[in-house]
Amino acid sequence: MSEDNRVFITGFSALTASGATADDNWDQIKSGKSSIAEIEQYDLSTWEYRLGGELKNFEPAKMLPDRKLMKVISRQDVMGINAAVQAVEHSQLLQFRDTLASADSFNEETAVYVGSPGNKYFQQYDFLPLVAKSNKDMQHFARDLFGEVHPMWLLRILPNNVLAYAGITYGFKGINQNVTNHAVSGTQAIIEAYHAIKNGQAKRALVVAYDAAAEPQALYYYEKLGVLSAKHLKPFDRDHDGTILAEGAAAIILESEESVKERGATCYGEIAGGLSHSEAAGLFSIESNGAHLASLINELLTRVNLTTDDIGLIVAHGNGNQKSDLSEAAAINEVFAQKYTPVTAFKWSMGHTVCASGVIDTVLTTYALRNKCIPGIANLENTATSCDNLNISSETRSLAANKTSALLINRGFASMNACLVINYGA
Repeated sequence: MSEDNRVFITGFSALTASGATADDNWDQIKSGKSSIAEIEQYDLSTWEYRLGGELKNFEPAKMLPDRKLMKVISRQDVMGINAAVQAVEHSQLLQFRDTLASADSFNEETAVYVGSPGNKYFQQYDFLPLVAKSNKDMQHFARDLFGEVHPMWLLRILPNNVLAYAGITYGFKGINQNVTNHAVSGTQAIIEAYHAIKNGQAKRALVVAYDAAAEPQALYYYEKLGVLSAKHLKPFDRDHDGTILAEGAAAIILESEESVKERGATCYGEIAGGLSHSEAAGLFSIESNGAHLASLINELLTRVNLTTDDIGLIVAHGNGNQKSDLSEAAAINEVFAQKYTPVTAFKWSMGHTVCASGVIDTVLTTYALRNKCIPGIANLENTATSCDNLNISSETRSLAANKTSALLINRGFASMNACLVINYGA
C-alpha cells in the first residue's frame, strides 16, 4: 500500500449535552440551540462557576454492549465505549465481516486509536475517605485498604479502558494507540490512525475520543487559571470571557480506499491530512499573534496540495477563551487574508468537551460538507474587535457548491495546535 492511498470516513458517532447521537447534535446546532446549563451531577448551588455540558438521561446499562462492564469502568469510559459501538454500527463493518470465510485477516488489519483524558479526580474518590482517616499513616492505610476501597478501583481508573474494551468487544487486533494530550488528544488519534492506514499498517481504524471534563475539581482549577466563564461560551464575541467545560464522546471509522472498494462502503468524508505542533510557549501559555498556528495551517495546506482558495469552510476551535479566540483569529487572518473564507465553531452548543472536542468537530464538519450548510454561532452578537475580519455569523449559511474541503482547528494546553483537512466529494 502506497502513501498515495486515500483515507475515508465510513462511520461516525457523537454524544454530548446536545444529543445522544450525531444526528441529534447536528440538528441541535443547526437549530441554534445550546445545551449548556447548571451542572446537576454535583451540588454546586453556591459556586459561581457551575455551568457545564452534561449528557441527558445517562443510562450506562443501556449504553454498553455488556452491562457487566459497569463494574470495572467509569462514567467517562461508558461514553467512549458507547461512541465506539455507535460508530461501528453506523459503518456496517460487522455485516461485511460476517460474509467472510474467515475474519482473522480482517481483525488483524483493523486498528483502534483512542484519545483518552487519562485519570480524573472523581476516579480517586474511592480511597480519599481512607486517606483522611489514616492521617498520613501509611501502615494504617495499607491495613484497611482492601476492606474499605472497592476492589475494582484500580481497573476503573485505567486510562486505556476504552481502547481495551473497544478492541475486545469486536475482536479488533490491529495496531493500537492511546493518546493523552489534553484537548488535542482526539485529533492526534485521528492523525495517527490516518498515517497508519496511509503507510499500510492497517486497512481500517476505529478512532474514539471521550472526556468527562465538568467535574468539581476541574472547575475549581480551571477557574483558578482564569479560563472559565460563569455566564456563557461565546467564541469570537465581544463578551467572550472564558470557556465552559462539558462531557461527551465521539468516534469515526477510517478506511483505506482499498477497504472501501472491497465492501462498497458509504463514504461520509475523507481525511486529506493532519498535523500537530507545539508553540513551546509553556503549559498554560499561548502566542498572542498566532504565528505558530498560522505556520501549521500553511504547512498542512502545502502537504495536502491545496491552497487557501480550495478551503470552503474553517471550523475553528472557538472555545470562548479571550486569549485563545484572539490568537486563533490572528492566525486565520494571516493565512486567509482577503479570502473571507466562512468560519464557524461548535462548542457554544455543547460546551468544551476537551479531549473529545476534535473528533466531535470532525463528525460535525462532515455534516456541514455533505449538506453544504454552515451552521452559525447562534449566540454571536457583537464580534470582538480583533476578530472582526473573520467571516463569521450567527445565522446558518450555505456552503458554496464548488467547495469540497474544510479546515478544522483544535487547540489544547501546553500550547498545542492540531489541524485537519477534511474533504467531501473532492
